[in-house]
Amino acid sequence: MTTKNILVVDDEAGIRELLSEILFDEGYGVLLAENAEQARQQIKHQPDIVLLDIWMPDTDGLTLLKEWVAEGSLIAP
Repeated sequence: MTTKNILVVDDEAGIRELLSEILFDEGYGVLLAENAEQARQQIKHQPDIVLLDIWMPDTDGLTLLKEWVAEGSLIAP
């Protein structure tokens, strides 16, 4: 069975760390990003799932999601 990778995007370190620990303990690979720019780099790894914060200071999560959909960075199964 292939390990599923999850991208966690959140500007709050505590939330990123908590989610990372829980997901890792459950057997998932975890990619982390603290802002939109890091998320743009991490999406290139084609994670299976993205947990995306809506309210971030640089670019909000909804804008980032629309950007990814428009450029085809997200692939539906």
